[in-house]
Amino acid sequence: MPFQATPMFPGDLYDTTARVASAAPVTEQFEPRHASATWQQFLSIGWQGVLVAEQHGGAGSSLADVAAVAEAAGRHALAVPLVARCAVLPTLLGELAAQPLVAQLLQDIAMGEASACPVLDAEAGTGLRCSFEGDAPVLTGHLRGADLTEPATHFVFLAQTDSGEDVLLLAAQGELSGQARTWLGVDARQTADFALDRLRLPSSALLARGAAARAAAAKARDVGALMSCAQIVGAIGAMIEQSIEYLSTRQQFGVALATFQALRHRTVEMYVAYENVRGMVRQRVLAHDGAAAGAARETALVKLYLSVTARRAAEDCIQLHGGIGMSRELPAARLAMHALACSLQWGDRYAQLDRLVAGTMH
Repeated sequence: MPFQATPMFPGDLYDTTARVASAAPVTEQFEPRHASATWQQFLSIGWQGVLVAEQHGGAGSSLADVAAVAEAAGRHALAVPLVARCAVLPTLLGELAAQPLVAQLLQDIAMGEASACPVLDAEAGTGLRCSFEGDAPVLTGHLRGADLTEPATHFVFLAQTDSGEDVLLLAAQGELSGQARTWLGVDARQTADFALDRLRLPSSALLARGAAARAAAAKARDVGALMSCAQIVGAIGAMIEQSIEYLSTRQQFGVALATFQALRHRTVEMYVAYENVRGMVRQRVLAHDGAAAGAARETALVKLYLSVTARRAAEDCIQLHGGIGMSRELPAARLAMHALACSLQWGDRYAQLDRLVAGTMH
């Protein structure tokens, strides 16, 4: 029996993203200097501005609209920084929009004329030290984990002073000069680390410090974790569709694989897990905009559960397709790698466990 996954948030955003993603070529361009045709399409139709407030030229939409985009992209294992650039960054800068420099950047982002890469890993900033010469920040150390699958015009990132105070900084691409090391992930994403040696930025680069910087970064990371979950939901739904089609068309011992009871049971387990996480993520997205007490804790629990479920679903999908040797060139393998990679982004299961055990979320 065929199966078609039902979107969490159906509508034009989901349908448009699905059409663009389905036509995207499967290519790996190492250290790209120009945006891919797929990313250019997303910039031109304004996906970066979905969460940007209307007064800054954006759509001022809800997180559910971004989740629709993320889920549709996840169905096709699309390796573009949608979550980072279209959800995390607008959430982060929205907290600081009173600053003229930030307001202008938000307008440029909404128009597709700029694309800023957030680097907000809770541990990433600890390797980057910030001192001050007058009002100008001076950076020494390593900035780790910048998603440069698509080129960025700006970087927004965390660093720490010698006293342990968090600072949130903004730098144009040309200002972040330093030795860079780039690698390609299993899902075709490209991540870069920058080694900086007494890099001096203008005083305007300082966006926030102390509690304000921590709070803005924490809120943005929670949005990133939740949108990664939406991507996982999309990927699992597509994996089930492809697994059922594969089992129904391939034969062994003269009969369709779908007639084997063990394989049917494994498929049903995938389906049950999918329906659970689909409802879980949908509810959390709808509740997130209300900013209720305990929202960060609930998001951490959802991301923890999805991280475990994503791995199990990826393993089941590959096994249903005959194992890694048989499935390597199939779309199902790309979906499995995508789900695994999304489970690691914006806080893997161990990071979420640490947050829950620390009891610092309210």
